[in-house]
Amino acid sequence: MTLTQLNYIVAVAQHRSFLKAADACHVTQPTLSQQIQKLEAELGVQIFDRQNQPVTTTLLGEKIIAQALVTLKESQKINDLIEETRGDLQGSVTIGVIPTLAPYLLPLFLKKFADQHPQLTIHIEELQTEQIVAKIHSREMDLGIAVTPLEDVTLVRKSLFLEPFMLYVSEGHALAKQKTVDAKDLSVNDIYLMKEGHCFREQSLSLCQSRQKKTGERHIQFESGSLETLKEFVESGEGYTLLPTLATLRIKNSKFLKPFASPAPSREVSLVYSPHFLRSKLLESLSATILENLPKELKVLGSFKLRKLNIPL
Repeated sequence: MTLTQLNYIVAVAQHRSFLKAADACHVTQPTLSQQIQKLEAELGVQIFDRQNQPVTTTLLGEKIIAQALVTLKESQKINDLIEETRGDLQGSVTIGVIPTLAPYLLPLFLKKFADQHPQLTIHIEELQTEQIVAKIHSREMDLGIAVTPLEDVTLVRKSLFLEPFMLYVSEGHALAKQKTVDAKDLSVNDIYLMKEGHCFREQSLSLCQSRQKKTGERHIQFESGSLETLKEFVESGEGYTLLPTLATLRIKNSKFLKPFASPAPSREVSLVYSPHFLRSKLLESLSATILENLPKELKVLGSFKLRKLNIPL
């Protein structure tokens, strides 16, 4: 059994095609198929059901693939240790980012980080917090950029910055006339929310004083999986939504964007990773690049008071 063979069976399981797996591994299909057959013969089991199209794994094959992923990830730690003795970052890294951060934070730093480390292959996945945590534990993902604290206390967090919330309110709403807003002004009956499963939903609800007094009086009850959709809905509706600061930077008409009175509610954004993650140079470089490229709205956090919402996510 070789690491190459394990790479091949993982590739077939991921692509569900011997041809696509061979392309991904930069070998010919006969070479890949021959090595997988050798592995199956050595183990005395069938890993793939070749009669199905697309290719499927057998029940035992699924368990073998899962263990192969663990073995490959563990073997990568040898390269990680070597990387720590060098000045450059190499290999690959898989990073998960939550949806309320990905479209706003990634464009600020990702290209610069990639340019700084041309020998590093960067894989980005936009996932909810639960999925990021699960993938870190299964060793399918190296680290995440998420809102903390997490319910899962086994992961390490490296705090990056606090991101204040702002209120985006429809033109006809009474709060649109105010220069600033306070959490006590908010009602769960008027707020448009993210769908269940998004951490920003719980953060929004935690600010509404009347969370348990929902009357359903509003004619339209709307929830979305996208902050951009919520913004569009507010602009054409009669309620409001909470937005993290990064999601407000490209709003052209800021007339209905209301800051909170001090101390402004905020969320903590952190890198999260396994305590067994060995690539300290990567963590240092990534966190430094993120912080260096934050907009001024977040760089001057020390100039006003913030109230972090400590909601385990």
